[in-house]
Amino acid sequence: MRAYSETLTENITPKANWPLALCAGLLGVGQNGLLVMLPQLVTLTGLSLSVWAGLLMFGSMLFLPASPWWGRQSERRGCKVVMVASLSGYLASFGVMALVVWAMAAGMLAGAWGLAGLILSRLLYGLTVSGMVPAAQTWAIQRAGLEKRMAALATISSGLSCGRLLGPPLAALMLSVNPVAPLWLMAIAPLIALLLVLREVADPPLPPVAHQSTRLQVSMLPFLLLALLLAALVSLMQLGLAPHLSPLLEGNARDISHHVALLLSLAALATLAAQFLVVRPQHFSPLMLLCIAAVLMVTGLGLMCVAELALFYVGIAITSLGAAMATPGYQLLLNDRLTTGKGAGAIATSHTLGYGVSALLVPVVTRFFGEQYLTMAAWGMAVLFLALSVGVRVNERTPAEKH
Repeated sequence: MRAYSETLTENITPKANWPLALCAGLLGVGQNGLLVMLPQLVTLTGLSLSVWAGLLMFGSMLFLPASPWWGRQSERRGCKVVMVASLSGYLASFGVMALVVWAMAAGMLAGAWGLAGLILSRLLYGLTVSGMVPAAQTWAIQRAGLEKRMAALATISSGLSCGRLLGPPLAALMLSVNPVAPLWLMAIAPLIALLLVLREVADPPLPPVAHQSTRLQVSMLPFLLLALLLAALVSLMQLGLAPHLSPLLEGNARDISHHVALLLSLAALATLAAQFLVVRPQHFSPLMLLCIAAVLMVTGLGLMCVAELALFYVGIAITSLGAAMATPGYQLLLNDRLTTGKGAGAIATSHTLGYGVSALLVPVVTRFFGEQYLTMAAWGMAVLFLALSVGVRVNERTPAEKH
Protein backbone atom coordinates (compact mmCIF):
# COMPACT_ATOMS: atom_id res chain seq x y z
CA MET A 1 0.00 0.00 0.00
CA ARG A 2 2.83 2.38 0.80
CA ALA A 3 4.44 1.67 -2.55
CA TYR A 4 1.14 2.52 -4.25
CA SER A 5 0.88 5.81 -2.33
CA GLU A 6 4.45 6.71 -3.27
CA THR A 7 3.74 5.96 -6.94
CA LEU A 8 0.77 8.31 -6.84
CA THR A 9 2.87 11.02 -5.23
CA GLU A 10 5.67 10.66 -7.75
CA ASN A 11 3.23 11.12 -10.65
CA ILE A 12 2.00 14.44 -9.29
CA THR A 13 3.78 17.64 -10.29
CA PRO A 14 3.79 19.96 -7.26
CA LYS A 15 1.63 23.04 -7.77
CA ALA A 16 1.18 26.11 -5.61
CA ASN A 17 -1.76 25.92 -3.21
CA TRP A 18 -1.74 29.61 -2.24
CA PRO A 19 -4.64 30.53 -4.59
CA LEU A 20 -6.76 27.93 -2.79
CA ALA A 21 -5.63 29.24 0.62
CA LEU A 22 -6.63 32.75 -0.50
CA CYS A 23 -10.14 31.49 -1.30
CA ALA A 24 -10.41 29.87 2.14
CA GLY A 25 -9.20 33.14 3.67
CA LEU A 26 -12.21 34.93 2.15
CA LEU A 27 -14.46 32.76 4.32
CA GLY A 28 -12.58 33.87 7.45
CA VAL A 29 -12.75 37.54 6.40
CA GLY A 30 -16.50 37.28 5.86
CA GLN A 31 -17.20 35.50 9.15
CA ASN A 32 -15.23 37.81 11.46
CA GLY A 33 -15.84 40.95 9.40
CA LEU A 34 -19.60 40.61 9.82
CA LEU A 35 -19.19 40.26 13.60
CA VAL A 36 -17.37 43.61 13.71
CA MET A 37 -20.10 45.20 11.57
CA LEU A 38 -23.05 43.94 13.65
CA PRO A 39 -23.65 47.16 15.68
CA GLN A 40 -23.50 49.21 12.47
CA LEU A 41 -25.85 46.81 10.64
CA VAL A 42 -28.39 47.11 13.47
CA THR A 43 -28.30 50.91 13.16
CA LEU A 44 -28.47 50.98 9.35
CA THR A 45 -31.35 48.52 8.95
CA GLY A 46 -33.38 49.11 12.11
CA LEU A 47 -33.44 45.35 12.71
CA SER A 48 -32.63 44.14 16.22
CA LEU A 49 -29.42 42.38 17.19
CA SER A 50 -31.37 39.14 17.76
CA VAL A 51 -32.72 39.28 14.18
CA TRP A 52 -29.20 39.72 12.81
CA ALA A 53 -27.92 36.89 15.02
CA GLY A 54 -30.70 34.71 13.62
CA LEU A 55 -29.75 35.63 10.05
CA LEU A 56 -26.10 34.74 10.66
CA MET A 57 -27.10 31.46 12.31
CA PHE A 58 -29.46 30.65 9.42
CA GLY A 59 -26.64 30.94 6.88
CA SER A 60 -24.30 28.85 9.02
CA MET A 61 -26.84 26.08 9.68
CA LEU A 62 -27.32 25.59 5.93
CA PHE A 63 -23.77 24.21 5.95
CA LEU A 64 -25.24 21.05 7.55
CA PRO A 65 -26.99 19.69 4.44
CA ALA A 66 -24.88 21.55 1.87
CA SER A 67 -21.30 20.64 2.90
CA PRO A 68 -21.65 16.85 2.39
CA TRP A 69 -23.38 17.46 -0.95
CA TRP A 70 -20.57 19.70 -2.15
CA GLY A 71 -18.07 17.10 -0.93
CA ARG A 72 -19.66 14.53 -3.24
CA GLN A 73 -19.73 17.01 -6.12
CA SER A 74 -16.00 17.69 -5.73
CA GLU A 75 -15.37 13.99 -6.39
CA ARG A 76 -17.86 13.72 -9.27
CA ARG A 77 -17.40 17.03 -11.10
CA GLY A 78 -14.01 18.15 -9.82
CA CYS A 79 -12.91 20.68 -7.21
CA LYS A 80 -12.55 23.56 -9.67
CA VAL A 81 -16.27 23.48 -10.51
CA VAL A 82 -17.17 23.55 -6.80
CA MET A 83 -14.72 26.39 -6.06
CA VAL A 84 -16.12 28.51 -8.91
CA ALA A 85 -19.68 27.89 -7.69
CA SER A 86 -18.73 28.75 -4.09
CA LEU A 87 -16.93 31.97 -5.02
CA SER A 88 -19.81 33.01 -7.27
CA GLY A 89 -22.23 32.38 -4.41
CA TYR A 90 -20.01 34.35 -2.01
CA LEU A 91 -19.98 37.29 -4.41
CA ALA A 92 -23.75 37.14 -4.97
CA SER A 93 -24.50 36.77 -1.24
CA PHE A 94 -22.53 39.82 -0.10
CA GLY A 95 -23.60 41.78 -3.18
CA VAL A 96 -27.27 41.24 -2.29
CA MET A 97 -26.61 42.03 1.39
CA ALA A 98 -24.74 45.25 0.57
CA LEU A 99 -27.49 46.37 -1.82
CA VAL A 100 -30.27 45.61 0.69
CA VAL A 101 -28.50 47.29 3.64
CA TRP A 102 -27.76 50.37 1.50
CA ALA A 103 -31.40 50.56 0.33
CA MET A 104 -32.77 50.14 3.88
CA ALA A 105 -30.40 52.81 5.24
CA ALA A 106 -31.51 55.19 2.47
CA GLY A 107 -35.19 54.53 3.23
CA MET A 108 -35.76 53.02 -0.23
CA LEU A 109 -36.74 49.58 1.05
CA ALA A 110 -39.35 48.68 3.67
CA GLY A 111 -38.38 46.53 6.65
CA ALA A 112 -40.28 43.42 5.49
CA TRP A 113 -38.81 43.50 1.97
CA GLY A 114 -35.38 44.25 3.40
CA LEU A 115 -35.59 41.25 5.72
CA ALA A 116 -36.62 39.07 2.76
CA GLY A 117 -33.58 40.29 0.83
CA LEU A 118 -31.27 39.56 3.77
CA ILE A 119 -32.73 36.06 4.12
CA LEU A 120 -32.03 35.52 0.40
CA SER A 121 -28.43 36.66 0.84
CA ARG A 122 -27.86 34.25 3.73
CA LEU A 123 -29.58 31.46 1.77
CA LEU A 124 -27.14 32.00 -1.10
CA TYR A 125 -24.26 32.08 1.38
CA GLY A 126 -25.15 28.86 3.17
CA LEU A 127 -25.95 26.82 0.07
CA THR A 128 -22.86 27.82 -1.95
CA VAL A 129 -20.03 28.95 0.35
CA SER A 130 -20.39 25.71 2.34
CA GLY A 131 -18.49 23.98 -0.48
CA MET A 132 -15.49 26.31 -0.46
CA VAL A 133 -13.27 24.90 2.30
CA PRO A 134 -13.99 21.17 1.65
CA ALA A 135 -13.25 21.70 -2.07
CA ALA A 136 -10.09 23.72 -1.32
CA GLN A 137 -8.84 21.00 1.06
CA THR A 138 -9.59 18.20 -1.41
CA TRP A 139 -7.98 20.09 -4.30
CA ALA A 140 -4.89 20.90 -2.22
CA ILE A 141 -4.45 17.21 -1.32
CA GLN A 142 -4.86 16.24 -4.99
CA ARG A 143 -2.09 18.68 -5.89
CA ALA A 144 0.26 17.75 -3.07
CA GLY A 145 -0.21 13.98 -3.20
CA LEU A 146 -0.90 11.54 -0.40
CA GLU A 147 2.53 11.87 1.23
CA LYS A 148 2.19 15.66 1.64
CA ARG A 149 -1.50 15.81 2.51
CA MET A 150 -0.92 17.15 6.05
CA ALA A 151 1.09 20.07 4.65
CA ALA A 152 -1.67 20.68 2.08
CA LEU A 153 -4.33 20.85 4.80
CA ALA A 154 -2.11 23.19 6.84
CA THR A 155 -1.87 25.56 3.87
CA ILE A 156 -5.66 25.82 3.55
CA SER A 157 -6.10 26.16 7.33
CA SER A 158 -3.48 28.92 7.37
CA GLY A 159 -5.43 30.81 4.74
CA LEU A 160 -8.61 30.50 6.80
CA SER A 161 -6.79 31.67 9.94
CA CYS A 162 -5.25 34.66 8.14
CA GLY A 163 -8.72 35.62 6.92
CA ARG A 164 -10.11 35.48 10.44
CA LEU A 165 -7.17 37.55 11.68
CA LEU A 166 -7.49 40.19 8.94
CA GLY A 167 -11.30 40.33 8.86
CA PRO A 168 -11.87 42.59 11.92
CA PRO A 169 -9.21 45.25 11.13
CA LEU A 170 -10.24 45.32 7.45
CA ALA A 171 -13.90 45.77 8.41
CA ALA A 172 -13.00 48.49 10.93
CA LEU A 173 -10.88 50.31 8.33
CA MET A 174 -13.64 50.19 5.70
CA LEU A 175 -16.23 51.36 8.23
CA SER A 176 -14.27 54.59 8.56
CA VAL A 177 -14.77 55.13 4.81
CA ASN A 178 -18.48 54.29 4.62
CA PRO A 179 -20.88 52.27 6.83
CA VAL A 180 -21.66 49.85 3.96
CA ALA A 181 -18.09 49.76 2.56
CA PRO A 182 -17.08 46.47 4.29
CA LEU A 183 -19.95 44.66 2.58
CA TRP A 184 -18.95 46.02 -0.83
CA LEU A 185 -15.36 44.91 -0.13
CA MET A 186 -16.59 41.40 0.71
CA ALA A 187 -18.59 41.37 -2.53
CA ILE A 188 -15.69 42.56 -4.72
CA ALA A 189 -12.88 40.47 -3.16
CA PRO A 190 -14.22 37.12 -4.51
CA LEU A 191 -13.82 38.49 -8.06
CA ILE A 192 -10.04 38.44 -7.63
CA ALA A 193 -10.13 34.92 -6.19
CA LEU A 194 -12.49 33.82 -8.97
CA LEU A 195 -10.07 35.06 -11.64
CA LEU A 196 -7.22 33.17 -9.94
CA VAL A 197 -9.20 29.93 -9.74
CA LEU A 198 -10.38 30.15 -13.36
CA ARG A 199 -6.72 30.27 -14.43
CA GLU A 200 -5.91 27.09 -12.51
CA VAL A 201 -5.88 23.72 -14.26
CA ALA A 202 -8.41 21.26 -12.84
CA ASP A 203 -6.57 18.34 -11.25
CA PRO A 204 -7.89 14.78 -11.59
CA PRO A 205 -9.06 13.21 -8.31
CA LEU A 206 -6.71 10.81 -6.57
CA PRO A 207 -7.95 7.24 -7.03
CA PRO A 208 -9.39 5.84 -3.77
CA VAL A 209 -6.95 3.45 -2.11
CA ALA A 210 -8.04 0.00 -1.03
CA HIS A 211 -8.86 0.91 2.58
CA GLN A 212 -10.93 3.99 1.64
CA SER A 213 -14.69 3.64 1.64
CA THR A 214 -17.05 5.66 -0.55
CA ARG A 215 -19.73 5.59 2.17
CA LEU A 216 -19.78 6.84 5.75
CA GLN A 217 -19.63 3.94 8.22
CA VAL A 218 -20.26 3.57 11.95
CA SER A 219 -16.53 3.04 12.60
CA MET A 220 -15.90 6.59 11.32
CA LEU A 221 -18.22 8.27 13.84
CA PRO A 222 -15.50 8.83 16.51
CA PHE A 223 -13.65 11.18 14.13
CA LEU A 224 -16.84 13.12 13.39
CA LEU A 225 -17.55 13.32 17.12
CA LEU A 226 -14.03 14.69 17.68
CA ALA A 227 -14.76 17.41 15.09
CA LEU A 228 -18.04 18.24 16.86
CA LEU A 229 -16.36 18.45 20.28
CA LEU A 230 -13.57 20.67 18.97
CA ALA A 231 -15.97 23.16 17.37
CA ALA A 232 -18.12 23.21 20.52
CA LEU A 233 -15.20 23.79 22.92
CA VAL A 234 -13.67 26.56 20.77
CA SER A 235 -17.05 28.29 20.50
CA LEU A 236 -17.69 28.01 24.25
CA MET A 237 -14.19 29.30 24.97
CA GLN A 238 -14.74 32.38 22.78
CA LEU A 239 -18.21 33.06 24.21
CA GLY A 240 -16.83 32.72 27.73
CA LEU A 241 -14.07 35.33 27.32
CA ALA A 242 -16.09 38.42 28.28
CA PRO A 243 -18.00 36.83 31.22
CA HIS A 244 -14.74 35.48 32.68
CA LEU A 245 -12.97 38.84 32.31
CA SER A 246 -15.85 40.88 33.77
CA PRO A 247 -15.12 40.25 37.49
CA LEU A 248 -11.36 40.53 36.89
CA LEU A 249 -11.77 43.99 35.31
CA GLU A 250 -14.59 45.18 37.59
CA GLY A 251 -17.11 45.15 34.74
CA ASN A 252 -15.36 47.90 32.75
CA ALA A 253 -16.84 47.33 29.27
CA ARG A 254 -14.08 49.19 27.42
CA ASP A 255 -11.29 47.25 29.13
CA ILE A 256 -13.14 43.96 28.59
CA SER A 257 -13.53 44.66 24.84
CA HIS A 258 -9.85 45.60 24.63
CA HIS A 259 -8.72 42.36 26.28
CA VAL A 260 -11.13 40.22 24.22
CA ALA A 261 -9.66 41.71 21.02
CA LEU A 262 -6.12 41.01 22.27
CA LEU A 263 -7.03 37.46 23.31
CA LEU A 264 -8.61 36.66 19.93
CA SER A 265 -5.58 38.09 18.13
CA LEU A 266 -3.25 35.99 20.30
CA ALA A 267 -5.38 32.91 19.57
CA ALA A 268 -5.18 33.56 15.82
CA LEU A 269 -1.39 34.02 15.98
CA ALA A 270 -0.97 30.82 18.02
CA THR A 271 -3.11 28.97 15.46
CA LEU A 272 -0.92 30.21 12.60
CA ALA A 273 2.24 29.27 14.51
CA ALA A 274 1.00 25.71 15.02
CA GLN A 275 0.02 25.36 11.36
CA PHE A 276 3.36 26.63 10.02
CA LEU A 277 5.76 25.19 12.62
CA VAL A 278 4.13 21.86 13.56
CA VAL A 279 1.47 20.74 11.08
CA ARG A 280 3.01 21.86 7.78
CA PRO A 281 6.47 20.27 8.39
CA GLN A 282 4.66 16.99 9.27
CA HIS A 283 6.71 16.34 12.42
CA PHE A 284 4.08 13.96 13.85
CA SER A 285 1.72 11.29 12.58
CA PRO A 286 -2.00 12.23 12.53
CA LEU A 287 -2.67 10.05 15.58
CA MET A 288 0.18 11.54 17.60
CA LEU A 289 -0.90 15.02 16.52
CA LEU A 290 -4.42 14.32 17.78
CA CYS A 291 -3.25 13.09 21.20
CA ILE A 292 -0.82 16.00 21.72
CA ALA A 293 -3.58 18.43 20.72
CA ALA A 294 -5.99 16.93 23.24
CA VAL A 295 -3.49 17.28 26.11
CA LEU A 296 -2.71 20.88 25.11
CA MET A 297 -6.39 21.86 25.03
CA VAL A 298 -7.14 20.32 28.43
CA THR A 299 -4.08 22.08 29.89
CA GLY A 300 -4.82 25.43 28.23
CA LEU A 301 -8.49 25.56 29.20
CA GLY A 302 -7.56 24.42 32.70
CA LEU A 303 -5.29 27.47 33.00
CA MET A 304 -8.07 29.69 31.64
CA CYS A 305 -10.40 28.49 34.40
CA VAL A 306 -8.00 29.96 36.98
CA ALA A 307 -9.07 33.50 37.93
CA GLU A 308 -5.87 35.29 36.91
CA LEU A 309 -5.43 37.50 33.84
CA ALA A 310 -1.87 36.43 32.95
CA LEU A 311 -2.78 32.73 33.05
CA PHE A 312 -5.83 33.49 30.91
CA TYR A 313 -3.53 34.73 28.12
CA VAL A 314 -1.19 31.74 28.48
CA GLY A 315 -4.16 29.38 28.51
CA ILE A 316 -5.76 30.68 25.31
CA ALA A 317 -2.43 30.46 23.47
CA ILE A 318 -1.94 26.82 24.54
CA THR A 319 -5.56 25.95 23.72
CA SER A 320 -5.29 27.53 20.27
CA LEU A 321 -2.09 25.61 19.55
CA GLY A 322 -3.93 22.40 20.43
CA ALA A 323 -7.02 23.25 18.38
CA ALA A 324 -4.90 23.99 15.30
CA MET A 325 -3.15 20.63 15.63
CA ALA A 326 -6.33 18.66 16.30
CA THR A 327 -8.17 19.43 13.05
CA PRO A 328 -5.67 17.87 10.59
CA GLY A 329 -5.24 14.97 13.03
CA TYR A 330 -8.82 13.70 12.94
CA GLN A 331 -9.38 14.80 9.33
CA LEU A 332 -6.46 12.74 8.02
CA LEU A 333 -7.49 9.76 10.16
CA LEU A 334 -10.97 9.98 8.61
CA ASN A 335 -9.48 10.34 5.12
CA ASP A 336 -7.64 7.06 5.66
CA ARG A 337 -11.09 5.46 5.77
CA LEU A 338 -13.32 7.70 3.64
CA THR A 339 -12.65 9.30 0.23
CA THR A 340 -11.19 12.80 0.52
CA GLY A 341 -14.12 14.85 -0.80
CA LYS A 342 -16.76 13.07 1.27
CA GLY A 343 -14.50 13.21 4.33
CA ALA A 344 -14.00 16.99 4.03
CA GLY A 345 -17.76 17.50 3.68
CA ALA A 346 -18.52 15.31 6.70
CA ILE A 347 -15.98 17.16 8.85
CA ALA A 348 -17.46 20.54 7.85
CA THR A 349 -20.92 19.27 8.83
CA SER A 350 -19.63 18.06 12.21
CA HIS A 351 -18.03 21.44 12.88
CA THR A 352 -21.36 23.15 12.18
CA LEU A 353 -23.13 20.73 14.53
CA GLY A 354 -20.53 21.56 17.18
CA TYR A 355 -21.34 25.26 16.92
CA GLY A 356 -25.01 24.33 17.28
CA VAL A 357 -24.29 22.28 20.41
CA SER A 358 -22.40 25.25 21.85
CA ALA A 359 -25.34 27.57 21.14
CA LEU A 360 -27.66 25.15 22.96
CA LEU A 361 -25.32 24.78 25.94
CA VAL A 362 -24.86 28.52 26.54
CA PRO A 363 -28.36 29.18 27.97
CA VAL A 364 -28.24 25.93 29.99
CA VAL A 365 -24.86 26.71 31.58
CA THR A 366 -25.84 30.35 32.14
CA ARG A 367 -29.18 29.41 33.72
CA PHE A 368 -27.89 26.80 36.17
CA PHE A 369 -24.32 27.91 36.87
CA GLY A 370 -23.75 31.43 35.52
CA GLU A 371 -21.92 32.96 32.56
CA GLN A 372 -18.55 32.65 34.29
CA TYR A 373 -18.79 28.84 33.92
CA LEU A 374 -18.78 28.86 30.10
CA THR A 375 -14.99 28.44 30.16
CA MET A 376 -15.42 25.51 32.55
CA ALA A 377 -17.93 23.98 30.11
CA ALA A 378 -15.33 24.33 27.34
CA TRP A 379 -12.81 22.55 29.58
CA GLY A 380 -15.33 19.73 30.07
CA MET A 381 -15.61 19.39 26.28
CA ALA A 382 -11.80 19.24 26.08
CA VAL A 383 -11.74 16.42 28.65
CA LEU A 384 -14.27 14.49 26.52
CA PHE A 385 -12.08 15.18 23.47
CA LEU A 386 -9.05 13.77 25.33
CA ALA A 387 -10.97 10.67 26.44
CA LEU A 388 -12.18 9.99 22.89
CA SER A 389 -8.67 10.58 21.49
CA VAL A 390 -7.27 8.02 23.92
CA GLY A 391 -10.01 5.62 22.83
CA VAL A 392 -9.07 6.13 19.18
CA ARG A 393 -5.39 5.61 20.05
CA VAL A 394 -6.14 2.34 21.84
CA ASN A 395 -8.17 1.04 18.89
CA GLU A 396 -5.56 2.06 16.34
CA ARG A 397 -2.83 -0.35 15.42
CA THR A 398 0.41 0.69 13.79
CA PRO A 399 1.50 -0.97 10.53
CA ALA A 400 4.22 -2.84 12.46
CA GLU A 401 1.61 -4.25 14.85
CA LYS A 402 -0.57 -5.40 11.95
CA HIS A 403 2.26 -7.50 10.57
